Amino acid sequence: MSAVLDHELAERSRQGDREAWEVLARRYAPRLAGYLGARLRRPEIVEMLVSEALYAAWRKIDELDDPADFAAWLRRIGANLALRWHGKHKHERLHGGFPEERCGGDAELISGMQRLEYCIGKLHEGERMALEQRFRGGLSGDNLAEALHRSPEEAEGLIDKALARLAAFYYEPGIETGSGPVVIEPPGGLDE
Repeated sequence: MSAVLDHELAERSRQGDREAWEVLARRYAPRLAGYLGARLRRPEIVEMLVSEALYAAWRKIDELDDPADFAAWLRRIGANLALRWHGKHKHERLHGGFPEERCGGDAELISGMQRLEYCIGKLHEGERMALEQRFRGGLSGDNLAEALHRSPEEAEGLIDKALARLAAFYYEPGIETGSGPVVIEPPGGLDE
């Protein structure tokens, strides 16, 4: 079933085909997480919103007018849920720090991840979106270009620019991450 086009899966889902829906959900969950994650940098909230969006989309699949518009339709559902979540949680930050428990108590790794999180936050939203879609959403080529509403060349250029800026921010000396300065030396070949 992997060769089946998205619009065919969406049409079959509209007819109640759960297997087709499961394939669509597996394909689009990472993309939606990338889209939401670029704006709301709290992984636990993004995961919750992706689950809610997929559930809502399955319940409302008969409201999808054009199966070819499935990706945009699902993004709108996710975006609306994110806006509602933010409206109910205005006092909460839109981004959280990297969960230190994932680092197993390794102070150097924690420091590096905090620095990376800080540097990602310094990128423009479009750059974060491109990186989220590439690395969390697993998109490349035409799929990445479509998700970013750009030509494939522009999308790749944006990825290159975002990665270059991220590296420049990461290796900038004396960055403050909120938990004190983080000093990490660049690898030997970077200055050459």
